[in-house]
Amino acid sequence: MSRWGRIGGAGIVVVALALGGVILPTVTLPVAEAHAVPPDVESVPVRGVDRAARAQSGALAAAEGAERPEHAAVQGRGSGAGDDDGAGSLAALSPQTATQDFLVAGVTWAADRGSEVTEVAVRLREEGGWGDWRALGLDGMVTEDGRTGTEPVTSTGADGVQVRVRTADGAPPSGLKVDVVDPGTSAADARVGADPAPASSASAATGREIRPSIVTRSEWGADESLLGSWPTVSGELDAIYVHHTAGTNAYSRSQSAAIVRGIYAYHTKSRGWPDIGYQFLVDRFGRVFQGRSGAVHDNPIGAHAGGYNTGTIGVSAMGDFESARPTSALKHSLMRVIAWKAYQYGLAPQGHVTLPTGDSAGSTTRARPGTNVRVPTITMHRTTNHTTCPGRHLAAYLPALRDAVQAKVARAKDHYGTVRPAVGRPNGSSPAGQVPAQWKKSVTYTWSKVTGASRYQVLTRYAGWKQDMPDSRYWRVHTSTTRRSITIPTSIGWTRQVAVRAISGSELRGPIERISRSSRPVPASQWARSNSWKKHSSDRYYGGVAYWTRSKHAAIRLSGAKEVRSVRVVASTGPGFGRVQVRVNDRAVGSFDLASRTFQPRKTFAVTLPRGVDGEVRLRTLDGKEVRISAIALARR
Repeated sequence: MSRWGRIGGAGIVVVALALGGVILPTVTLPVAEAHAVPPDVESVPVRGVDRAARAQSGALAAAEGAERPEHAAVQGRGSGAGDDDGAGSLAALSPQTATQDFLVAGVTWAADRGSEVTEVAVRLREEGGWGDWRALGLDGMVTEDGRTGTEPVTSTGADGVQVRVRTADGAPPSGLKVDVVDPGTSAADARVGADPAPASSASAATGREIRPSIVTRSEWGADESLLGSWPTVSGELDAIYVHHTAGTNAYSRSQSAAIVRGIYAYHTKSRGWPDIGYQFLVDRFGRVFQGRSGAVHDNPIGAHAGGYNTGTIGVSAMGDFESARPTSALKHSLMRVIAWKAYQYGLAPQGHVTLPTGDSAGSTTRARPGTNVRVPTITMHRTTNHTTCPGRHLAAYLPALRDAVQAKVARAKDHYGTVRPAVGRPNGSSPAGQVPAQWKKSVTYTWSKVTGASRYQVLTRYAGWKQDMPDSRYWRVHTSTTRRSITIPTSIGWTRQVAVRAISGSELRGPIERISRSSRPVPASQWARSNSWKKHSSDRYYGGVAYWTRSKHAAIRLSGAKEVRSVRVVASTGPGFGRVQVRVNDRAVGSFDLASRTFQPRKTFAVTLPRGVDGEVRLRTLDGKEVRISAIALARR
């Protein structure tokens, strides 16, 4: 028996003594406090097909949880939704391998080498016997080190694992391994409590009035040394995903916290993510666990549905609901946490929403990157991604779940009213002359005081001149400050959007106020210049350098530009200077004349386009007169 199977034995002895009539002295025992528990992750390499394992009975048996054709696909325009290449060919089969005791396991491999993985299945040794094959969902996300992997599988206590992998051409992926996670134990696991919901506001509904009790990260023993930097949040909430963790349904009340720790360790240590993927998890006893850091008070972007993480949250039911039905306690708490977020963000529980498919999705999305898909506001992982998650029994509950959430939200509106921001919107401004092109290396932004604010959260979005601006629903938290101004430097060639919002002393967020979006000049090293341009250095020019020519039709080309809304040029003017034409994708869009009575080393000219354009921007001289250009900024607006 694993050590998790022995939890609670001491309690049995106490009961036996009491029933036997033994009178014991009254002793007040200290209550165990929650603390961070470091996990232990063991990696087992998987090298091709083991012949002995291949010969064993059941080696190629069908895996439970494999995706079935009847699973609905999203309605995506030109998405190829529902395409299925089959299970593929056997590429790897490991022997049945003894490991350390573990509660969570998952498989990873190098995404940039090898064949396309079509199926990953595992079977675990629990209580001395080997279980059936279990198909693991492919999460489709590739980390910075080029690895991808599966969703985790959970157990009540296993000590052996076997892995089977199929690929499109039968070739095994490089760097294939299975990680098994011992999440450790804490004396407080059996007494995990919950952070009670805060009191409602007397003046206006905040959305917290129907918040369920939450088991916080500190209570479930999160090792915050595993937490990486991922300061990204969604400005709005568009949809809520329902997941399941897969694996065991027989875990005890005292094992729930350890399983959450195990999933956290797999996501951070094995998958290389900065945090656990889900915002919330719900166990079969009805307890709601905080997942991603900041999920209780903010809207951090998770890693729960590749291609659709921005603007959504993931709530994962702990268990395998392809093979078992969810408990009443789980369904009730799942409804409560979803109703809380739907009420807080004004979602229509029985409505639909259009989501863009992100291009970081890998091969797991049913729709192609860039495709818009229409899904229910309360949706399932398998609706948009190739997976069985959250299992057929939980999927069958979704219509009733939406009805229950709708009723809960309606009652909250009747009782508390519609949610309104608890703190106001700051009135922000940026210095004149720095929008839409930013000529200085850093800029100071200011905003007005907001009544009730204890601090202000500064948000940013960045993109290079050859990159699209990030999803408009996405923000990076730059910092929080009690001041009402901030100075932010920006590298040359980048566009930056800045926003600010007020935060109350009780962590309530106000509306996001966009202050500015400015573009720094394109580095001269990235200009493609015709041969007649010469470099001239002088402190009088912007940046200390100008490129000059007296040739007719001399050109400077900037290829691969994205979302250009206006072209801003810093040039010199003077007697006898010439004219410059601006062309976008070889079409003339404007021009400017550099002739003037007196010499001015740096003057700004602008040509505005009717809409944002991708492609090549070209500056071309129109005559053989002198032209001196110091800087070119491709502004987004």
